[in-house]
Amino acid sequence: MKTRILAVAATLAVAAALAGCGSSSSASSGTATESNSEGTKLVTRLLEDVKTKNKDDLEKFLTPNWLLQRATGGPLTKSEFINGLPELSAYKIENVKALEYDDTMTVAFVATTDLVVDGTKFPGTPAPYLSSFIQVDDQWYLMAHANLNKPK
Repeated sequence: MKTRILAVAATLAVAAALAGCGSSSSASSGTATESNSEGTKLVTRLLEDVKTKNKDDLEKFLTPNWLLQRATGGPLTKSEFINGLPELSAYKIENVKALEYDDTMTVAFVATTDLVVDGTKFPGTPAPYLSSFIQVDDQWYLMAHANLNKPK
């Protein structure tokens, strides 16, 4: 378990560093195209669940130790997030970069959203996001998510 935690932490650190770089090289368990495709599916699942308020799928998809970090405040736990879902009426995902290591995947992407969090409207301009996933028994689960969007 400690090794898995260290692997996830290392993956998040690498993804954060790569998010600011124009190009890089890294090892992954799949091709970049395969990882980017899978990463796009996973972040789309999250955004669709939020948009449709699919709390049942979020309960399954988010790990028990899941955390959300927003640019506007402290981290939210899984239950805090699910019980206070934001209003997401539209989104567009671009520039997906997914990196795999063993049974983990970190996905950096840019999203343009029509988003209201706790009554605060966020601009519909592209903003960076970062998500970390773990694969257990051939199923991907979301471990952590960072929304780096700032309100108007």
